[in-house]
Amino acid sequence: MSVKDDSATVPHTRLSRFGQLSALASRVAGNIVLEGSKELARGRVPVARELLISEHNLRHLADKLATMRGAAMKAGQLLSMDAGALIPEELSFVLDRLRDGAKTMPSLQLLQVLESNWGTDWQDRFRRFSYNPIAAASIGQVHQGLTRDGRDLAIKIQYPGVKASIDSDLDNVFGLLRLSGVIPKDLDLTPLLEEAREQLKQEADYLLEGRKIGLYREHLSAFRFRDQVEIPAFYDDISTPEILCMEYMHGKPFTDLSHASQAARDQMVSVLFELFFAEFLHFRCVQTDPNMANYLYRPESRQLVLLDFGATREFEQTFVTNYKAALLAAISEDRVGLRQALSDLGFFSSGAGRQNEAIVLDLFHLATEPMRISGDYDFAASDLVRRIHEQGMAVSGDPEAWHTPPSDVLFLHRKLAGLYLIASRMRARVNVSSIISGFL
Repeated sequence: MSVKDDSATVPHTRLSRFGQLSALASRVAGNIVLEGSKELARGRVPVARELLISEHNLRHLADKLATMRGAAMKAGQLLSMDAGALIPEELSFVLDRLRDGAKTMPSLQLLQVLESNWGTDWQDRFRRFSYNPIAAASIGQVHQGLTRDGRDLAIKIQYPGVKASIDSDLDNVFGLLRLSGVIPKDLDLTPLLEEAREQLKQEADYLLEGRKIGLYREHLSAFRFRDQVEIPAFYDDISTPEILCMEYMHGKPFTDLSHASQAARDQMVSVLFELFFAEFLHFRCVQTDPNMANYLYRPESRQLVLLDFGATREFEQTFVTNYKAALLAAISEDRVGLRQALSDLGFFSSGAGRQNEAIVLDLFHLATEPMRISGDYDFAASDLVRRIHEQGMAVSGDPEAWHTPPSDVLFLHRKLAGLYLIASRMRARVNVSSIISGFL
């Protein structure tokens, strides 16, 4: 898999990154004046919010965040941790462009990163190194290389300035999103902002991600479908905090699975659900980013390949126990028990949480629908994702009543909702109730 030639120099100093956002704010303001003038010329009184979230402004916002990469780009992606359930339609537009619009480093900047980490003689390590990246995302881009000792590597190279700019980027981007009108000014996103800081700092430490690969591999040894899941080896002797070297994994893009037989789609998505429940309820160690780009598919052996472990999160036993109680209550339709379990998890710790109690209970009950249905759940025939979104918007529609769940809940729901989306796109039929019954 390769990415198109869509390079742009990454601004790597705090001043240059702030300048990029300031320029964007000026451009947004200019667009507001221009569009407002057009509305007046048509004899209509312009509406401020409609001018702020015009298609031009949203497009400029998404393009600028994609050019800056790093926390600037990741901040928008982290806002979708409920897979759109609590995200306004306008922000979903921005997030879709961010997911599809990652830009790569120009060759000169790439060489500077390689030399600063490996020295000027870094090429002596390789028989072959591909300068054309095979993937690009918010924090880094991936290249392929063959070492002198014969190791075929996937090499994740971090964009310059990402780590040092996390705090300032997040402050500036969240402020800009508020200015643009995409996020209501009265909505308190402080808990999410702080969690985003911590998550990004962990993801920007590639040696930490390497250790997570090792930890995940240990847990995976106890997975009952271990032979159906492949995971890359981590090479610590050649990795640095900004360059992650892993075994290059062969396979087809996971999206190709959508063209496979019904049986193959059902089997692979079932493995994903088996793996998720094992991750959370047994290992307490979950890879929380269900982006389809993080998986490969091997049709000959019907194996799932796991690629990215930066978003791997460990959960405390108390949290797992309380969440398990919530699942059991929702599956058995015990509303009293569900209310208590969610309260123990911290859902109703504020006035806003209590105000939304009935909606939150309904939303959690709805989200566990596939776990209650006996037999195969047909995700292709289900409108569950749409119903979850509509129910979630009932919570987010009134900023004064909105309550941010605990960060552990957000990351867990990000994974589960992402699996539902994958199952829907793959038109899979999965006996989710049978799978989860083996873990509860």
